[in-house]
Amino acid sequence: MTLLARDEADIVAANLDYHLAQGVDFVIATNHSSRDATAELLRGYERRGVLLLREAGGEAHDQVTHVNAMARAAAVEHGADWVINNDADEFWWPLLGSLKDLLSAVPEEIDALVASRSNFLPRPEGPEPFLERMVVREAASRNGRGEPLEPKVVHRATAEIEMAPGNHSIHAPHLTVAPAVGLLEVLHFPMRTFEQFERKVLNVGIGYERLEPREPDVGRDQLALLALHREGRLRAHFDDLVVADADLDTAVADGGVVVDTRLRDFMTGSDPGAQLSPGDPAAAKLLSSALRLALQLDTASGELNTARGELDTMRTELAAARAELTRLHEEIQAAHVERERAERQLASTDAALRALQMSRLFRYSEPARKLFYRLRGQG
Repeated sequence: MTLLARDEADIVAANLDYHLAQGVDFVIATNHSSRDATAELLRGYERRGVLLLREAGGEAHDQVTHVNAMARAAAVEHGADWVINNDADEFWWPLLGSLKDLLSAVPEEIDALVASRSNFLPRPEGPEPFLERMVVREAASRNGRGEPLEPKVVHRATAEIEMAPGNHSIHAPHLTVAPAVGLLEVLHFPMRTFEQFERKVLNVGIGYERLEPREPDVGRDQLALLALHREGRLRAHFDDLVVADADLDTAVADGGVVVDTRLRDFMTGSDPGAQLSPGDPAAAKLLSSALRLALQLDTASGELNTARGELDTMRTELAAARAELTRLHEEIQAAHVERERAERQLASTDAALRALQMSRLFRYSEPARKLFYRLRGQG
């Protein structure tokens, strides 16, 4: 697992303990200019031999550079088979077995898995650890723009990895990615206390402001939160999201939130049967079959979408051809009308000439006309 952390002392130990218990073999961590005890906590795991600590200075939030460097080192220097690129407030939850069980069961033709994310909401602050208080999550999480919350991706180790900002997508040659099908989920705890949340908004928001170059859409949610802070409205934003005990039953009944104690139960050992035991053959077989089916369905869906796109193109071309045919038909009709008008005019002119030829004036003037043409010929 790779881990980029800054001022996450309240959660980083729980994150490491959880993922090591889930089967992560080794962690490459980068401490980015932390002012709290984050670095000291990470060094404790380094002394245990389960973590390699890197240091990064400065204020710019250059996540992509740090994560790509750690992910490539995992492949080249540490012989990793799978890599989870993680944040300190994210806990990767497998549907069956452990993380090691799930990733070991992934068929060889699949190189990466997409994991959906769920935001856990802040609760009234108290002396308890965050995982004991925060047992309420959104039924369907969305980002600051109201769109479905971006997923995360776990991938086979490769030196050619290119992670997108936020670790939401991945780029590497010849990569086969299985879609999110509920086998892997990321439990996200971004707002544990207002003090922690405010510190993160400042760290990440200012970090994105100082990141050069930066694409306009990179970090826009964090920059929007930074703007709220500067307007003095961040506290109100946080308080609006707090689920108070008195409001919990109503919020659950309305369907907007769900009580979810999975992380708390796993970390406290109060529900040892919450997952299948490590190495359970039934789990491995089920996971492998489900992932193959998901990949087949995703491929079929992609082919169907391609066929639909081609059909839409054909329909557009047919409509254009029909419009052109209608235009040509109208031109032909107009040409017929013009020809009929010309024929009528020609007939009228012909009749007038015949009448002139039959007139007395035409007959009596014949000698004069002959003389005129003879003289013009001599001239």
